[in-house]
Amino acid sequence: MNYEIRTYTLRPGTLPEVIKRFGDGYEHRRKHSELAAFWYTEIGPLNQIIHVWPYENAEERVKVRAATLMDPNWPPPIGEFLVDMNSEIFTPFPDAPQFEPGNHGPIYEMRSYILKAGSIPKMIKIWNGAIGPRAERSPVAAALYTDTGQLNKFVHIWPYSGLDSRAEIRQKAVADGVWPPSGGLDLLVSQENKIMLPAPFSPML
Repeated sequence: MNYEIRTYTLRPGTLPEVIKRFGDGYEHRRKHSELAAFWYTEIGPLNQIIHVWPYENAEERVKVRAATLMDPNWPPPIGEFLVDMNSEIFTPFPDAPQFEPGNHGPIYEMRSYILKAGSIPKMIKIWNGAIGPRAERSPVAAALYTDTGQLNKFVHIWPYSGLDSRAEIRQKAVADGVWPPSGGLDLLVSQENKIMLPAPFSPML
């Protein structure tokens, strides 16, 4: 399974209308393929929507997108509100969760790391050895690396019941010595995080 993560930056003040129009259009788009998740930013880079589309492979993505071009109800009429658009294709880490539908949040943290060139396999090995104890404190929703787009990018997404819960869980994981994974910091070039909330039609709430 591959995931296309599309990030759109919007004009300030237009988010409610964009979510409405996207939700209306998605009722038609979903007959071609379903969303994995749809979020908007609350903390971090503001005025962004992030939508995640799962595909079995590149061929399915091409087929589905070709079908949507014939659909008069898609894409939603949000072009007037867009400032920037970005699309990246991700491959999940082996054995990592993959965007399971359900009520997991409503707070989601997306952490994006740029790694040193060639270090994705080492990061996967480090994570496989450390994620168990960390996940006992709170589950990870997804861990992925880029196949197409900005290279050497590692994204992990964590759901929380609230910001206070997030702070408590993270502090305890550090205090207990189970997080961050040993050796991972040596592979990092840069880091970014976003706090996101789900749209009403998101499969992950």
